[in-house]
Amino acid sequence: MASIAERLSAELGRPGLVLSAPEEVAAYTTDWTHKFSSAAPCVLRPHDTEEVADCVRACRKFGLALVPQGGNTGLVGGSVPRAGEVVLSLTRLNKIESFDAASATVQVQAGVVLQALHDDLAARGHVFPVDLGARGSCQIGGMIATNAGGIKVLRYGHMREQVLGLEVVLADGTVLSNLNSLKKNNTGLDLKHVFIGSEGMLGIITRAVLQARPAPHAVQTALLALDTRDRLPELLALLRERLRGLSSLEIITRDSIALYKEVETEARDPFNQAYPACVIVEEETGRGEAARDGFLERLSGVIESGLAVDAVVAESDAQAQSIWRLRDGVTEAIGRAGLTHKFDVTVPPEALPAFLDRMEQFGDEAGGLRTLLFGHLGDGNVHVNMMQKPEITEDEFYAKGPALAERIYAHVAELHGSISAEHGIGIAKRDYLHHSRTIEEIELMRGLKRLMDPDGVLNPGVLFETP
Repeated sequence: MASIAERLSAELGRPGLVLSAPEEVAAYTTDWTHKFSSAAPCVLRPHDTEEVADCVRACRKFGLALVPQGGNTGLVGGSVPRAGEVVLSLTRLNKIESFDAASATVQVQAGVVLQALHDDLAARGHVFPVDLGARGSCQIGGMIATNAGGIKVLRYGHMREQVLGLEVVLADGTVLSNLNSLKKNNTGLDLKHVFIGSEGMLGIITRAVLQARPAPHAVQTALLALDTRDRLPELLALLRERLRGLSSLEIITRDSIALYKEVETEARDPFNQAYPACVIVEEETGRGEAARDGFLERLSGVIESGLAVDAVVAESDAQAQSIWRLRDGVTEAIGRAGLTHKFDVTVPPEALPAFLDRMEQFGDEAGGLRTLLFGHLGDGNVHVNMMQKPEITEDEFYAKGPALAERIYAHVAELHGSISAEHGIGIAKRDYLHHSRTIEEIELMRGLKRLMDPDGVLNPGVLFETP
């Protein structure tokens, strides 16, 4: 009997579309965290929307489920197989198709890497305002499917706010195309929002029209030192008031900086002593010395208020990149240092000081874990990382996960927060969805899945258990 790969190859009839060699398939079957991994019979690599639709129809014909995959930078297990599904990679759909200067819109295929889009728009004097640490690997389709956030949500919002139009392949192979580039298009239900954040379980995004923006005249960057975390809400309020072009506001705790220095042995403390937390501040301003002097004056007022006790101000692009390297470096250091339970949550900003303390308490009480906290101060998004210490085994580490997740998510719910700020639900969080969504909301989502994908072809097991 022919294998799944052989049947799909014969059905699709296109050389190079189906990968089946085990060593090639293996590159697509483990997620970024290395916590989620399973075998796949083959990988489909279409070049365009028509081939994506053909792949979906072929899988449906043979009763095969598939997992859409972009850059595979997700952290919740939603982009890799879990029960022998076929992987459908969007990597070859990598064209930036057009740019319209009058509307500042750009049309792209789903496999375009974020960094490539940034570079293309920079050459045109524009920016795409969503940015995140995985910019060199993550792809636009996956970012839309997970409603990615990043470091500029404070000013520009998530991916949802940047998407004007979408092209999507549905579970039966139908191509739903509305590559709208209009800001005003009030003609019934705006169906793109059904797919943004749906994690590939309702359709496969193949193309998008995105809103770009003219590049700011200048960007000012500084790193603030805090001698206490207790006044974070006051600091946020003051910075919002004084820095009207505030675009990024990131917090990094002392233990996270310490880990970065351990992993990157050449890294140095940004200040002459360790502080409980540091905050990266970025403001978009006008050009020239007057605009920069205004930023320095506003920053001086923050120091004078006592909410920050020291500051390093970037004098050049290289120094600004060095400050941001601290933030990106922490993420990379955690990935390199060992196994980590990751929790991407949002709490009301006024609850942040007590929440950070509570997370460290939970980590200490669980035992054998090192708690590392950083995130987006401007919107209350905290990345809680509980890293394995040497004194516990791998099995002991994984055994702590479910109880720790339940405790953290229950506490987030008590604070009227969200169990997923920007990473989605995937597999990792589906058992905890009730902490952020009502029974009625979950049932409606299940109903949409049954309506749009009755055979369970697309990304089964994501958000909900497979029936």
